[in-house]
Amino acid sequence: MTNDKKLNIAIIGGATSGWMAAAWLKKIHPNTNITVVESPQVPKIGVGESVTVHVTEFLRVLELDEDDVMFATGAVYKYGNDFINWVHGKGENELFTFSFNKNKQHLHSSPYSGAVWDSSLEVTENDTRLTDYWLDLKQQGIINKTFDKSFNGLMDFCHKSNPRAPFIDNTPYLPPTDLIYAYHINAEKFGDYIRDKSALPNGVNHILGHVSQVVKSDAQSIEKVVLDTGEEVYADFFLDCTGFHRVLMKEFSDNIKWQEYPHCPANRSMVCQVEYNDPKTEMVNATKSIAMNKGWVFDIDVYNRRGTGYVYSNEFVSDDEVYDEFTKKIITGKAKFEPKIIAWDKKSMKNPGFGNVCAIGMTVGFVEPMEANMLGVILNTVWTFTNLLSASEDKKTIDWDTYNELVGHTFSDVADFISVHYTLTQRTDTEFWNEMQSWGRKYNHKELLLDKYNDYKNTINGAAQGLSFFPDYMWIQLADAWGIDISQWPNKPITNDERELAKLHFDYVSNHMKIVSKQFPSYYEFLKEHRFQGLTPNEWHDKMYG
Repeated sequence: MTNDKKLNIAIIGGATSGWMAAAWLKKIHPNTNITVVESPQVPKIGVGESVTVHVTEFLRVLELDEDDVMFATGAVYKYGNDFINWVHGKGENELFTFSFNKNKQHLHSSPYSGAVWDSSLEVTENDTRLTDYWLDLKQQGIINKTFDKSFNGLMDFCHKSNPRAPFIDNTPYLPPTDLIYAYHINAEKFGDYIRDKSALPNGVNHILGHVSQVVKSDAQSIEKVVLDTGEEVYADFFLDCTGFHRVLMKEFSDNIKWQEYPHCPANRSMVCQVEYNDPKTEMVNATKSIAMNKGWVFDIDVYNRRGTGYVYSNEFVSDDEVYDEFTKKIITGKAKFEPKIIAWDKKSMKNPGFGNVCAIGMTVGFVEPMEANMLGVILNTVWTFTNLLSASEDKKTIDWDTYNELVGHTFSDVADFISVHYTLTQRTDTEFWNEMQSWGRKYNHKELLLDKYNDYKNTINGAAQGLSFFPDYMWIQLADAWGIDISQWPNKPITNDERELAKLHFDYVSNHMKIVSKQFPSYYEFLKEHRFQGLTPNEWHDKMYG
């Protein structure tokens, strides 16, 4: 047991969750002793991962070079999430981009210059937001296009048939100070990269060993963990980053309370890695989320392959039925392995923090993969713990009531937003989608959309405080795209001058990007030349994997 007076934090579990937690804590609390205990017996689940701008901010604060991150991990840019076949099942799509709200002062500036992340955080509860102006123009019949085609213009370089990179001569056209893009990362490599480029160089300790015993100091705290090597690890705080294994938390199973999510249907996914047939034509700059007969499929491009999975409930469809539809319609290239099933319980801990023990990310729980929430949830829990540690006067106690409340807000918001994708569909082509519509009526989900849109917790400022996960613009975008009647949604009073200015703003955004995006280079060619040193995906794969 160490005798120095520094705070000691032991993170049980490595991979993406553990190393992200370690790197962040060491960055914010550099004088803390942080140790990651990683089991060599636990395999990684590497499919492919679409992430949110939480990861963009994470990399920025850690001061990691983006070009190096992308080359080392096979990561590519993600400008949105393209939802296909969700409303009618006839090829329709809606692209959800990162379009965080700003207040009316933003109407007085150019839509594409000077935008900064702080201007989104400045939106207050009483402000008239850009989405309020958009809603007014929609209700007046002045805007007649869907949200993705009228709000920010980003759709113009995200066409599936001709995706482009918003750069001119390798200079970003969109403001790098705004959180306007995320990534598709390679889950096999990302955690190791954070370990090697941030955590270990900054002094995080690394122990390889499998936890064989958890020794408690009392009913809510841990004294030490004992490894199969015989080594004993003591700490002031123990963070459980072991995901569904819950190596630490299962020792307190009698004390854990659970929140279940009956309004979310999926409880498993059949996943596979797939080789490109032709990356020049297949690689796109957005996640594809494709509604199927009895669930949906994610299709995520990283530089050297696709990661895909069919998300479903075994209460509605058998594994064999899913396998048949998945392999015939989605796995169009050579599968790198036989599709495998990952199952989960739709629930999260109500009390993921107590004593000196804290659950992080998927250890807390899991709803399902939709909207790329997994790494964002990991970071929300890490950030919440870190902030509360910073606020602690003695650095030995954490306000667990606040931690549990904020983590609960995150999971509740994730579950609500995921569920309305299913339940507000207009599809009637299968029994599954008919049942989803009945759930929407049962849970009053049309009303939920309006409530969430107008709830301060769902402003980006509220989300930054941990009060929600999906900000306001996404709720009104889904309402519009899914065909919900928003003509009678209440709105803030808007003057004629403001309305005219808003019309000019949205017209400019749409027309400007439509023209300038023609100058953007091919997405694939840009990545190859400027992010992957001229290597093709196969050449990069051979270099990195041997």
